[in-house]
Amino acid sequence: MKNIVIVPNAKKDKELSVTAKLSELLVGIGMNVYIKEEYAAFCRRAVGYSVFPEFCELIIVVGGDGSVIDASGLAVEHDIPLIGVNMGRVGYLSEVDPDDLSVFKRLSFGEYSVKEKMLLSVSTSPSWSHEAYAVNDVIVSHGEYLGISSFRLEDALGNSLGYRADGVIFATPQGSTAYSFSSGGPVLAHDVEGILVTPVCPHSFFNRSVLFNSGEVLTVRNTGEHPMNIAVDGRKYTELLPNEACYIRRADCRLKTLTFSENKMFEELFKKMSVTEGLK
Repeated sequence: MKNIVIVPNAKKDKELSVTAKLSELLVGIGMNVYIKEEYAAFCRRAVGYSVFPEFCELIIVVGGDGSVIDASGLAVEHDIPLIGVNMGRVGYLSEVDPDDLSVFKRLSFGEYSVKEKMLLSVSTSPSWSHEAYAVNDVIVSHGEYLGISSFRLEDALGNSLGYRADGVIFATPQGSTAYSFSSGGPVLAHDVEGILVTPVCPHSFFNRSVLFNSGEVLTVRNTGEHPMNIAVDGRKYTELLPNEACYIRRADCRLKTLTFSENKMFEELFKKMSVTEGLK
């Protein structure tokens, strides 16, 4: 692995100081480093690009979890792994601490592993045209209308359940520690394949999360009188008008992530949660 793209978040990494330090370190161990032309002046030994270099083998994101999610599209498109340097508050998706950049020296010795993460696919068409991919979750919720939404969840066999709630979250295993967790959902180990469905503030006696098989195809139909929003990883995807449906399933593609650590997911989770508690 010799050719690396750095994707910085200039709002998180002020004056790109961490990005520049990382670039120097990588070049110093014999790596070729590439960065967007607009940032090249901050990283003298990196090569600026206007078009993503197809030959690159790794993306390093310097930012928060949102930055990692934004860069995941590039990683999936080019079928290369990514890893994050955490410049956010907690960083569930970012493994490397900015004070521990020396860990990247292990790239020279092949001391890393590449894991594949399940993604979700969502579309408003049963033919799956114009589908969008989610790293963490797909959320169907009330839009500008602030009242309770009515919708029906249906599986591939036609079994269905009606809800009156603020919305519903469809989470990947890694997304189980995001909005679903805040809504009372369980935490899934990242190597568990499944689609976690968690209602948001349901006006119902049934308020539990349901874990579906990863091969399931789920349908949400807006049975209310007001539009609902579909959000993918926190970004609005489209509206779901009354009597319209959207479809959620496991994506055909996967997100490759590079890691230097062993499979210590829960140890890292508890560490992150302790940091979160300290921010209160």
